[in-house]
Amino acid sequence: MIAYPPLDTDSPSFPSEADLVQMMCRHVPYIEQYWVDEDDEYGYFGTLDENEFKPAGGPINEMIIRSLGDELRGYAVLYQSEHYDASVAGVDKPHLLDRLNRCIRWICAHHVSGARRTKPFEWDGQWGDDWESSLWVADIAMAVHQVAESLDKNVLEAFYRVLAFEGDRFVGVDPPDGRWIDTKEEENAWDAYLLAWSYCLLPDHPNAEEWLYRGKLFAMNTFTTDRDRVDTSPFDGRPLKDWICTQTAHPDLTVENHGSFHPGYLGCGVLLLQGRLAFQLTGRQPPPHYLHHIEDAYDVLRRFFLFNGFTAYPSGQDWTYHEPDIQVQHAVMFEEFGDRFAGHILWQNLKYLDESMRAAGDGRFNARMPYAAGGRYFQFETGIMGLLGILVIAGIPDFKPISEAEFRREQIGTDDYPYVWLQVRRSKQGLFSFAWRSLKRQVMGMVVPAGGEDTLGSDQDAFVGRFEVEGERLKPHPLYHNDRTTDRGFSTTGVIEYADGAVRQSIAVVALEDGETSIVIDRTVADIELSVNEGFGLYIMNDFVNDNRVTISFDGGRRVVRGVGGKARVIETDSTWIKVAGCLGIETDGLQLLYEDAAERNSPERWKNLLQDRIFLRHQAAGRTVRDYACVIRQGRAGARRAGDGVERVKTDDDGLRAYRFRSLTGFAVVVANFTSTQKTIEIGDASVEVLALDTVVIQE
Repeated sequence: MIAYPPLDTDSPSFPSEADLVQMMCRHVPYIEQYWVDEDDEYGYFGTLDENEFKPAGGPINEMIIRSLGDELRGYAVLYQSEHYDASVAGVDKPHLLDRLNRCIRWICAHHVSGARRTKPFEWDGQWGDDWESSLWVADIAMAVHQVAESLDKNVLEAFYRVLAFEGDRFVGVDPPDGRWIDTKEEENAWDAYLLAWSYCLLPDHPNAEEWLYRGKLFAMNTFTTDRDRVDTSPFDGRPLKDWICTQTAHPDLTVENHGSFHPGYLGCGVLLLQGRLAFQLTGRQPPPHYLHHIEDAYDVLRRFFLFNGFTAYPSGQDWTYHEPDIQVQHAVMFEEFGDRFAGHILWQNLKYLDESMRAAGDGRFNARMPYAAGGRYFQFETGIMGLLGILVIAGIPDFKPISEAEFRREQIGTDDYPYVWLQVRRSKQGLFSFAWRSLKRQVMGMVVPAGGEDTLGSDQDAFVGRFEVEGERLKPHPLYHNDRTTDRGFSTTGVIEYADGAVRQSIAVVALEDGETSIVIDRTVADIELSVNEGFGLYIMNDFVNDNRVTISFDGGRRVVRGVGGKARVIETDSTWIKVAGCLGIETDGLQLLYEDAAERNSPERWKNLLQDRIFLRHQAAGRTVRDYACVIRQGRAGARRAGDGVERVKTDDDGLRAYRFRSLTGFAVVVANFTSTQKTIEIGDASVEVLALDTVVIQE
């Protein structure tokens, strides 16, 4: 293990080009172990044996070519940088150029326009003319442009052949349309990215003007809503609506991918900015088309930023958690649009990347990634090299972090995203959300308290729990729900079915307006025997990010739970309350809380590659009723201290009503959930309270 000296993040110059290049130099010895010499002319990084891919499977061409393009972009930057440190990288600059020449030559020879064929490439031993090959070629174009004067002439000629071939795929082609489940915004963005580089590097090509026009068209159709289709305002000589032939986003600019709302795909505007960079680097005026809705989409994305630089995924995350987010888009939003939040996020992620590399101590960017010569884990490593390269190529503005108080103050508010069935409360005490439609059609909640951004996250069954029959996890099917949103809080009440209606879960989730307190109420009946019935569910990320330790306390006990390398077990607290990491408190109305100590990361089966502990409830059936409880959640350090104050179930005369009294930040509150299809009246103290069908009310005492 190498003890890399930490970057001086307290320096006024951090982050500088020298800082980024230093991290890239650390990576070189790691990636060099995966270099393959075919002969004096050809070579590549990684493996062609798909059996060595980790995790197993995946699109073969993407796993190979995309990874190489990212790595080459980093090598091109290092070759040109005055800050290159051969003593850290272990090789000299001529060595870098040799890798660039041989690898680009190898890539181009295996393109469908080339002559070589090698297994396991999917198109008869070749790659290209693919749904994602635009992205790979554009990435390589940036590397080629960076070192064009130093590359072998035959390498340049071969790459320009590939670039022209991929650009010609779009002659006369209109952008594809797609809004629900699988937005086409990312595909349109990377096609626009390619077409920009095709035009800028080959301006004398017979199809150059067509590439320019099609690039504008694909850029305009990256983020599109129904309003764009009727917008008659002038844009580049014609009504804006005449540029639009798609709808890729909902009217509120939320986008769906992998089956549901996916905040990360709002960041695909970075691909347009990388296309725009082609014009800037070649001395041309970028067309305004490459900025269409960029700022609007980023405004939605930034609502999910956390103070430590991470992004919350309240509708699920099927990529790796806590991947360093070092996109050049943050730099552009800071420098050109004056977004200090963007600069803060990038600063925090570069600081985190340094910490991650030092935790790994072997040249890997991500300390949680296993060694891999191919597959997603290999791609994630090379991807960060490429992202750092883009930042250096584009230039690093002078951004700095903002104060925690300012960050949390600006994030205060509640957002309702009706098209993706999601509500989110942001407050000084953190983030709280609930989604009725998440990845793979799951239903889930999320809580990330202030001070717990490194530790708290979520997974697909959070807040709704798990049902199993004979070892098979039952899949939720939300039937209907009723949502209410104010400026400071929300409530949602609905019904979920499992096993074709054999299990019926009525659930209410309320984020109180105090910004600290929330409650989950669950009443479930079942007509089948359940082998597993574990309610609530809240996930704790216990990994190197939080020093591989999580402190929990409960009535009569306190534990420091070790993360990786610990002992897998379930800790029975014999307590109705628990405090986690000093910033989250959970309390039930009588059930014991259990803590599942996972001890191992979830790799290689899943890309998340993160150790996830879990807090849950174990239920005993009472006839058809298999769950009947409430959990109160308190965020922030002051909120955690209030855990243990008690949650009282208020007696009701109607089995379809549930009411609970508990302490909030501003006093005591009673939350009443009506799980029936008719309006109900309940007596609370001296008052009669009307509760609409399938609705929840909050009464402040």
